[in-house]
Parts: sequence; structure tokens; C-alpha cells
Amino acid sequence: MLIIFACLVLVGNALAAPVQAHQSEGAEHIVIIDRSHPTPPHVAEVLERLALSESHPDVRRVFNNSAFAGFAASMKSHCLDLLANMTDVSIVEQTVNVRRTTIMKRQSSLAYGTRPNAPWGLQSISTDATVRGNAQAMDYTYSFASSALGKGVDIYILDTGIYTAHNVFDGRATMAWSYDGVMTDVDGHGTHVSGTAAGSILGVASNANIIGIKALDSDGGGWSSNVVAGIDFVIRAHDDRKAKGDGFVGSVISMSLASSSPVQAITSAIAAAIQAGVHTVVAAGNDHEDACGASPSSSGGTAGPALTVGSVGMTGAVSSFSNYGTCVDVYAPGENIISAWPGGPNIINSLSGTSMATPHVTGIVAYAMGNETLAQDPGLMKEWVRMTALRLADGTLLANNGVQADEGDGMLDLRKTVSHANFTAAVVHPDNSARTKRKPGMAVVDSLADCRREAQLHEDVRYLSGARHCNIDHALRTGGRKYS
Repeated sequence: MLIIFACLVLVGNALAAPVQAHQSEGAEHIVIIDRSHPTPPHVAEVLERLALSESHPDVRRVFNNSAFAGFAASMKSHCLDLLANMTDVSIVEQTVNVRRTTIMKRQSSLAYGTRPNAPWGLQSISTDATVRGNAQAMDYTYSFASSALGKGVDIYILDTGIYTAHNVFDGRATMAWSYDGVMTDVDGHGTHVSGTAAGSILGVASNANIIGIKALDSDGGGWSSNVVAGIDFVIRAHDDRKAKGDGFVGSVISMSLASSSPVQAITSAIAAAIQAGVHTVVAAGNDHEDACGASPSSSGGTAGPALTVGSVGMTGAVSSFSNYGTCVDVYAPGENIISAWPGGPNIINSLSGTSMATPHVTGIVAYAMGNETLAQDPGLMKEWVRMTALRLADGTLLANNGVQADEGDGMLDLRKTVSHANFTAAVVHPDNSARTKRKPGMAVVDSLADCRREAQLHEDVRYLSGARHCNIDHALRTGGRKYS
């Protein structure tokens, strides 16, 4: 009984006064149950130990999906002490503030009678040539090999919401979940991200389904518990869609947000989502520092299974604001990116930030999920995205959709669309091996990467699984020529 009194901060007072008196007591914490425990408890059981229930006003969120379970609640020190002694609880962490990762904005409008030319970012991810011109112009060429362009893929935009009535969404955008129940985008950030990921005019995977998960408020801020709750919703929705089939290809989460330090609960939720088969693409952040020092960016690169995306400008130089380091997988266009904006069905806006770079890669992932092997394996997809990226002399990997077109005429996708001899995005070397063309300043790609790129031409993604498999099978296919 003493435990109950201490945890509830005097039950007698709580019974005599409105429950609201207890709502202000204690900071909000995220609790994740240890699924690896021999007998992991249900969420209700852990709450009961704390004299709480799912309906208690201090219990803000409950997470319960196929990959992880837990809750977020306001609790004082004695509750935290009890949790610290529970061996079947893996994470107890105070919630922190997270924010969208945008730098600046410029607004205008555009009528969409017919599809206009593409923004510069779409040309950049589908060519191996340096993009030149006015970043605000819409006179660039987006090249792609498969007209599916993400058809059957669910892209979850975990952000500020989506203005679903925008013309570029063609009725493909819906709001599915909101931390506050308000199913709209007041800030605009989530709408902009959605347009780049899958807008019919401005986006990469322009046939994908766009689903809004509102975890950030009208000022672009929010709490880590809402982010975890959003991921929880996505995993459950993914499981439901997978069970029903009905043309479903797969799911990808796009997270253009950042915290000021690593958040274990977010890291754990992302790992669980990927384990459940949900591809996850996250922003590197805009503080010009090591991306490993924040969440969700620390979940990518060599540190985790997510794809973390930094920002580059039109010349391919890393943006002055972009975070960097071993937690970053690839860089993508993130300066002066034109995309959709709330306020009317034809409004667009130009923003900069790793928030804008991230949906380019989200779209590439959705596009590449037209290949069933990649769609079913987020780890293999991560390797494919890194492999198809263009490597500059300084080691920067520039995201590419695998087309690498000259003047927009590329033809390489995950499926072989032309013969090796007619592959116009390749040059033949004296030893008759084909190696991809490189932007000025690009370093020579190592032989294993060449082997894997050539394997891609033959529709054999098995080569992505490791050097030995690539070396042996490639040697057999080419009469003994091996790569070291």
C-alpha cells in the first residue's frame, strides 16, 4: 500500500480531488518492455505494478505492436525506482523535444494543368552529370526506368501532417494518425516532405500511397513519446496491410526531424520497425556536427539499420548546415527544394535542410521496392542505396536511383531493360569491363562495387549479399576474371 501511495503522490488526495491534480506531477517518461525476457509482461501488467492503467490520464501513449511494446506516462521518482528494478523492462527514458529539420523557406504558386518540368533535385538523383542552372527553375529532367514509381508502396510521413488536398497528391494522400487528433498540416513541413517523396509533379515515387503520421505540432516541434507512438502505429498498419495483401508492396517511414541528443526509445523503435520489415529513412540534422549525436540520425550509417541522409547543394558539395559522419549513409539534394505547401491546391514553397534531402531517398527506396527482393529486405535495400550512390573524390555518396542518365535518357533500373552492350550509362574500358560513368571529381570505384554494379545489370541482387558471392559467381560468368 505504501508503494501505491508513493507512486500516485497520495492516493487520498487523488480520490478527494479531480484526477488533474496528479497530471502535473512528474516528468513524462517512455517505458519499453524487454521482448527478449523469458516471460515478457503485457503493458497492462507493468502499468498495474505502478497502480496505473491505460485509461489513467497520466498514461499518455501505449505502444503495442508486433515489434515492441510499452507506454509513455508522467511519473515521479518512486515509480521510476520501481521500473529500475523490473528486469523485464529494457528502457525507461524521459521524453525529449524533437523538431523538424528545415532551414529556410520561400513561397510561390504554380498551376498544374500539365506536368511541368522537374525540380533540380529530381534530375540530380537520376543522372551522373553535374546539375547546373537556377535552383528555383522547373526546367530539369527526372529520369526513371520503371513507370511503377512506387505503386503499391505505403510511404508514412512522420512529421507535422499533410495537406492532403494538394493537387500533386492526386488523391493518394491520407492522414492516418495524429498525436492531438487534428488531421491537418498547419506548419507545412510535412506537406513539403510528402511532395518531394511522392508528389505526382514534384516527387520521386509519384505513384506511391502517402500516409500522414502527425507527431510534430504547428511549430514543427514535439516530444519523443509522440514519435515512438507514431512508429508504433506504422508497424501495426504495416502488419495489417501485409496480412490483407491486395496489391501491397511494402512500407517506408520518412522522418525529417531531430532531437538535440540520442534518444534510446526512438533508436529502439526504429530498429524494431526495420526488423518488422518497415524501411526507414531519417534526416541527418542541420547543426553541422556529427550525426551520431542526435536521434533519429544516430540510427543510420555504420551505427544502425536505418538510412540517414545528409544534404548537398546543386554542385554536389555538402551543405554548410548538414550533419555528417559515420552515421550518415548518403547525401541528397537539400538546398532550395521546391515542393508542395498548404494554403491551396497549387501552392508550392522552396525550403532547405536535411528534411528536404531525406524524402528524395525515401522516394528512391519506394521506387526500388518494385524489386520484390529489395522490398522484403530493408538491410539489402540499405546496401543497394549505398551501392548505387555516386562516390565523389572526398568520399561523399550522392544518392541516385540507379538510372545515372545522360541528359535524362537513363535506362538502368533494378530490372534489366536493355542489353549490356546498349547500356548507355556505361563506358567500356580496355579490358572490356563496363564501369559506371562518374561525375567530375569522382574517385575510381573499387572493384567490388564495379562487380556489384555489373551484377545489377543482370538482375541478380544476390550479388549485394557479399564480396565472396560476387567474386565467385562473376568469375564463373566471365570465364575466370575475378575482382579483389
